[in-house]
Amino acid sequence: MLHLLDETLEAFLRDVVPLPARDVDIAFDAPDGEWSAALSTRPTVDLYLWDIRPNLAERDYGEVIIEEQDGRRFRRDPLPRVDCRYLVTAWTSEVRDEHSLLGDVLNALLLNPVISIDHLRGAFTEVRPLPTLRLRSGDGSENSDFWSALGGQLKPGLDLVVTVTVDAALRAAAGPPTETITVRAVDRG
Repeated sequence: MLHLLDETLEAFLRDVVPLPARDVDIAFDAPDGEWSAALSTRPTVDLYLWDIRPNLAERDYGEVIIEEQDGRRFRRDPLPRVDCRYLVTAWTSEVRDEHSLLGDVLNALLLNPVISIDHLRGAFTEVRPLPTLRLRSGDGSENSDFWSALGGQLKPGLDLVVTVTVDAALRAAAGPPTETITVRAVDRG
């Protein structure tokens, strides 16, 4: 599932920013010192997935009935929503170019709070609601600790939260729909 999210994000950024494959690389690696030293001279946008958590604010309760294409019906729990947190950084040989590239990505994320259907890959094409994009706010106090843990140089980056619906629920066959209800009273007196 996570690889499909990576493919979805790459398709989204390549189309919306745009980031043509012939001009800009997109990576999903930890931006540590070893990785950054091995980078080519091509501009690179790195989306490092570093945190995954259930989104309890968007959690639904109860059961839903799903009808398959063959007419079979199933009961299942509502699909969970999951927050996937990415550190988005730009890497070029010039700082001004990095800022320009990161600014273009920032504009795309601010203007598109939802990833449209045409960018979805694999199983994400079937689930709803669509993935949402949100820049996480904070006081920035964790940034230097984060970069120290990676062993990399401190760089500007976007803290992106992608909330996705995950089709991981088990299904149980549902019986026919209820058409009538009969209530009987028994006098035990």
